[in-house]
Amino acid sequence: MNSRTSRTQMLYTLGLLFFLISAFAAFFTGVKVGADKTEDKYDHLNSIKETEEYSGSYQQQDLVTFYHNVFLPYREFKRDWNSKVEKLARSNDPRENNAILKDLGILADQQYKKVNQDSIFSNSPLLQQSQLNILKSLTLFSQASDKVVAGSGGLETAKVLKSNSFTSSAIKYGLLAQKNFYDSMLKWGAKSNSKISGELGELKTLNFIEWKKMPLLSKNATIANMMLNHNIYAGYDPQDITAKMDDLIYSGTASSLKLKDVQTSVTLLISTGAVQQNDFIKWREQYYGKETLPQLPFFSE
Repeated sequence: MNSRTSRTQMLYTLGLLFFLISAFAAFFTGVKVGADKTEDKYDHLNSIKETEEYSGSYQQQDLVTFYHNVFLPYREFKRDWNSKVEKLARSNDPRENNAILKDLGILADQQYKKVNQDSIFSNSPLLQQSQLNILKSLTLFSQASDKVVAGSGGLETAKVLKSNSFTSSAIKYGLLAQKNFYDSMLKWGAKSNSKISGELGELKTLNFIEWKKMPLLSKNATIANMMLNHNIYAGYDPQDITAKMDDLIYSGTASSLKLKDVQTSVTLLISTGAVQQNDFIKWREQYYGKETLPQLPFFSE
């Protein structure tokens, strides 16, 4: 009798484990498929071939219009998203956790509506691509918050949110959009100043001598590229890292720390939380008074 009962319990346990494993597998497969479908949804909108040379007007007005209509709403979203996820990680209240997840979805949808307008950047392909990538990013962020079930532990919920496929893809497209925008500024700079190259070329390890010779727009575009490659999705902007990097060099701190190249230094700055929002504004007058810059608010606010 006891042997038969034990066998029944064992079979029940194995059956339950099989069900749970199957359910989790189905969930994560669904997340991956859903993320892929969202990415595919916008592919037909991208009329710019990867092999096409990026030529375009990249006028001052193009950059200003893009900043206000596209980049600023997304910049606000990025900062709010990071702030709310940090709040989620500190919470142990299931109701609050659920409310934060709901707010994140609403936030993404609201900013999507601000950005989702007919493209007016057909003469500046990189800006057109950036807008498309921001729309993809916001769509995926909205879906990410819907796919996560809030638990009592906010820290664990935040980890699940950050690691799911929707969020990973959303961050990738957001950072790519940022790179597109900063590359656009570089092209504008090349048209405005013959000493500025419109192309970065192959990203390589930069020593401090090479870095100091670079114009500010080239430095910012290089940092935006690094942020994409290293998945740095933070509230600060590329120019904030640039300014912190320059101060590290010119103050002598880089030498005292025996740092040799920009990439290693940027990694140190990011990992130690040394970069803050508006660091560029802090050192703008000291280091960048003669630099060529488009008249965009986040370079002067």
